[in-house]
Amino acid sequence: MKEGKRRRDEGASLPLDRVVELYRIPRQTLSYLVREGLLEIENEPCASLRPEMVERVRLIVSLRRDLGVNMAGVEIILRLRHQLLWARSQKPHVYGEAWIDVSE
Repeated sequence: MKEGKRRRDEGASLPLDRVVELYRIPRQTLSYLVREGLLEIENEPCASLRPEMVERVRLIVSLRRDLGVNMAGVEIILRLRHQLLWARSQKPHVYGEAWIDVSE
């Protein structure tokens, strides 16, 4: 993929059907994640996920499939990750040590 096209697509929402296809997950799984408050779906003009929500799906799938983490564990990990990212945005350096990069 060309670098210019990749940059243009980074901010674009991804249709739910494409997310289901990419991560090989049932659409019901996405519905469950929305019900549990782990994902937010955009409904205009069609049902889709913002890039940060697609990244969250990728992380959830990786935790579940690759590491065998249960959903309670996934919820805790996502909450802690959110708190780390927020804290890092508030104070990039504490006691002279850089924060661990958890954005990927």
